[in-house]
Amino acid sequence: MDPKAKKMDSLFKEMEGVRLQAEKEGRGLTSAEIGQRAGIKAEIEALVAEREDNKEEAELRGILYGTGSPGPLTLQGFGNEGRTSDKDTLLFQDAEGRSISAFSNAKRFSALDRGSLEEGVGPGSLGKILRAKILGDPLGLSEPELRALGESVGGAGGWFVSPELSSFTIDLARNKSCVLLAGGWTLPMMTEEMTLVKVLTDPTAYWVAEHGKITESEGTFGPIKLKAMVVGCLVRVSRALLEDAPNSGNVIESQIGAALGLEVDRCALLGNGVNEPKGLLHCADINTYSMGLNGAALTNYDPFSYAVQYVAEDNGLATAVIMAPRTAGNLDRLKEGTTLAPLAPPPSFQALQKFSTNQIPITQTQGSSSVASSAFVGDYKNIVLGMRKQLTIDVAASGVGSGSVDVFSSVEALIRGYLRIDVAVLRENFFTWIKGIL
Repeated sequence: MDPKAKKMDSLFKEMEGVRLQAEKEGRGLTSAEIGQRAGIKAEIEALVAEREDNKEEAELRGILYGTGSPGPLTLQGFGNEGRTSDKDTLLFQDAEGRSISAFSNAKRFSALDRGSLEEGVGPGSLGKILRAKILGDPLGLSEPELRALGESVGGAGGWFVSPELSSFTIDLARNKSCVLLAGGWTLPMMTEEMTLVKVLTDPTAYWVAEHGKITESEGTFGPIKLKAMVVGCLVRVSRALLEDAPNSGNVIESQIGAALGLEVDRCALLGNGVNEPKGLLHCADINTYSMGLNGAALTNYDPFSYAVQYVAEDNGLATAVIMAPRTAGNLDRLKEGTTLAPLAPPPSFQALQKFSTNQIPITQTQGSSSVASSAFVGDYKNIVLGMRKQLTIDVAASGVGSGSVDVFSSVEALIRGYLRIDVAVLRENFFTWIKGIL
């Protein structure tokens, strides 16, 4: 991280610390604290102005001016690059008119930090640094990686990975997420909580006779609060393997990224909202199609046709389906009744992007069946993943983790990595849950 970026991060923390202290003491800000925060804000504005070459970063960090929260964010539409619409950027606007960008999986988290990344740091750097930390052997690290090796160490041994270095592992996680590949957005969160405004009902238009009055109708809106929650994984690794395989750190980095990406899918689809984000399964306004009281096997594509229809009846356009691998395999093997030729899918199913993930179980209960599964059809551009940019890594040379063997006696190490994320569904009725698939 370059000196200006470090200074900016320090100022953000200082300004937020003033607010949190007042909140902790159950009081409002004093006049002295308001003046202190105003001075910090002025310093941040000056630093942002100097970094205007990185427009995305300037916009992103701008949300922290003021109280530490950007206030409710209202969806504005797609961003613009030059004179053309940028379909990979979704713009929100806060109460002060500042634009906040979410971006599709086609854009990299690491691209936000292109102005502060040092040459010699990139994909795979985190794995190399982890290997060096565990073995105490920095051989093969570049100078920037050596600096990252020694900085941001917490009192309990935790390593607060810089946002620049974190971004590469976060991108690995995003690449493993079917929800994001299907069209979901990533919204960088620079505060613990953010509020989005979602549409509950659409207004209705009426024809008006001459001298007549327009019938009143109004769209209704509601808040969605994003609150960063912890998602993490624990990896046990052999020290002997790290010593013998120089690229083993890269494998660990990929494992951590994949594990986090799969858990993002599980929560976005199935999360119950208790100590984890709420997913589509628990959305009150999602459409449902049931395969029957006790579930049923797929014999045709009708459930998916109905699912697309239900979304269209709510003025949506279904673009993708996510299902269990078993469901995808059964669809592949559908046959015509007499010729036993492969059953041709209807245009509505052909138009959908298809994704399968083992995060959708085949052990759900539907009536008397305990081997049911689900599929989710919809417009995944209505899912926003709020994500903090800080990845935290802890390395332990002793302890048993979730196993029964102490890593010290087995010449291993435990690596814990975690992020803070949340999930928001902007239009719940733009999705259909097909349940009871056997």
